[in-house]
Amino acid sequence: MKKKSLMKNAFYKIILNFFNLMLPIIIGPYVYRTLGAESIGSVKFAESIFNYFFIFASFGIYQYGIRELSRIKNDKQKVSQMFSSLFVLSLVTNFGALLVFFIVTYLGYGQDVIFPILMVLSINFILNIFYVEWINEAFEDYDFITIKTIVVKIFYVVLLFTFVNHSDDYLIFALLLVFSTLLNNIISFIYVKRKVKFHFKNITIKKHLRPLFLVVIFSNANVLYSQLDRFLLGEFVNDVSVSYYAMSQQIMTLINAIMIGIIQVTIPRLSFLQGENSEEVYLSLLNRVVKIYFTILFPASIGLFVISDIGVVVYGGQEFVNAGPVLAVFSLYMITVGIESILANQVIYIKQREKILVYFIFLCGFINLFLDVLLIQLNVFTALTAIITTAVANVILVCLEYYYIRRVIKVPIALFDMTKMKYLFYALLFVPVAYAIRMVITGTFESFFVIIFISAILYLLILIFTKDEILTILIDKVKARVKK
Repeated sequence: MKKKSLMKNAFYKIILNFFNLMLPIIIGPYVYRTLGAESIGSVKFAESIFNYFFIFASFGIYQYGIRELSRIKNDKQKVSQMFSSLFVLSLVTNFGALLVFFIVTYLGYGQDVIFPILMVLSINFILNIFYVEWINEAFEDYDFITIKTIVVKIFYVVLLFTFVNHSDDYLIFALLLVFSTLLNNIISFIYVKRKVKFHFKNITIKKHLRPLFLVVIFSNANVLYSQLDRFLLGEFVNDVSVSYYAMSQQIMTLINAIMIGIIQVTIPRLSFLQGENSEEVYLSLLNRVVKIYFTILFPASIGLFVISDIGVVVYGGQEFVNAGPVLAVFSLYMITVGIESILANQVIYIKQREKILVYFIFLCGFINLFLDVLLIQLNVFTALTAIITTAVANVILVCLEYYYIRRVIKVPIALFDMTKMKYLFYALLFVPVAYAIRMVITGTFESFFVIIFISAILYLLILIFTKDEILTILIDKVKARVKK
């Protein structure tokens, strides 16, 4: 198979993630303002319940499929066998999860206002059977993924603005989310089937079960972290608090998506290098990716922190002004999420040490659960305190993973040396800059855009002045493309 350009893959992935960022920025304020805190909170609460079942329906096939298929993608027969095996397994897990979902939600929420939303979301179990994007990721077909996703989501936006116009249109909103998933999955399935055929002879199920179960645990840490927070807020506080938490999480996720793209596009290549025993090349690429990632992670996090109080108003309207402190903590939590993603996905998972992640994630997840329950008992459980406990648990998780990587499997990855941490110190300059701007400009929208613009220019100037290696590499790549 022809080797794809890592730079080209990253380019398409960044375009896709940038589109995925810009789209919610455009439609997010419309949705939050149209539906309001109560209705959007009901949808997000229903999603938190649905996600617990969807985890077992998906069964880690996406993450596991990318890693394993990346190792054998040059062998057509093995690819077909794995595709067929995982498809059959997906069929079983999705129908099984759907059945349990129907029983539990009917008994627990049959008379609740969120029950119709839960029924709409249940359609995703059927659609998930045809979710085969992991094959495109393993083959590094990011050009197809990008173009397809952009077309589908533009169509979704048109339908959204057409049919969602009032606060009681939350059910239509949920239906449109499901419909966009339908288009996305079916198009990808048809595309994949043109290249990979079903090969049910000699399919294997049993040998995949144990590693898949481990992937389910470590790749769904949010069950015991942010997902748990949203569920407990809905059960013990109210839907409005869920909306504060969900909106802050969504804003963080939107920004984080662009950066996570850098990690995602390198997983197949790192997995391939590990399979080829190219340890030196693997370590070189790993350390380079970490440095590139930190170049944008720290300014994005600190930048979000300094505009958090006005960012929630710009995004959701005055009704969400009390979500400002929640977003501020989420912006710092984003740093731990990014670091943990590198340690888990690019080192521990690539090294096939998922088992230890299960113990780490469960331990820290139960720490978060314990803290949440304690706050509930003390009657101080809110959207703000919920994300604080999650951030604390995630910091502990990062420390455990980093210690294990350095001391046990002895991968010489240096996350916290000055060549990488200098980007955090550069970004901290945004704090006094933002404060000075607020002294001069008091308008919400005006200060929001001026702070972002000035901070971005300041950071770029620092990189230019210090002759930063990452910026130099990027400029050289652009020059080389222009010459072609």
